Amino acid sequence: MVVDETVVTREETAPWEEEWQGQGDWVEVGPNGLVCQPHGDVRPYVRLELWSGEPPLAEPAWDRSWTGEIFLRSGKIQLMGYFGETEPHHCLLDLGHRDSTWLVRAQHKTLENDRDADFPPYIYRAEIYKFQFWRPIGIAGT
Repeated sequence: MVVDETVVTREETAPWEEEWQGQGDWVEVGPNGLVCQPHGDVRPYVRLELWSGEPPLAEPAWDRSWTGEIFLRSGKIQLMGYFGETEPHHCLLDLGHRDSTWLVRAQHKTLENDRDADFPPYIYRAEIYKFQFWRPIGIAGT
């Protein structure tokens, strides 16, 4: 799960703790949180990216891609496990704007070899997720 820091510190309620209508077929999004379900017992690898404008469209190598909006209270995001755990190597990404709606592109693919240059070569089978965040056009400070 990609969550706003306020969810981790319990200053804000996670969207899945309330009645919320997830959107997308493999991505569920609500205020301060975005959830994807990995397939099976394969460890997911995740990359979070901040862009100054809309990133190029997803390459065909990605199995799935979804673009939508998410509201983030603190504008600082990190990964959180399904049971609420965070790990020390899950870094906090400061997007630079509080109380803002962001555009986000979520991408997913399953790697079954060690040929993808963007990820460690020792991975044989893994679920790869990339989340790209950028501000909507016409928002001050973009």
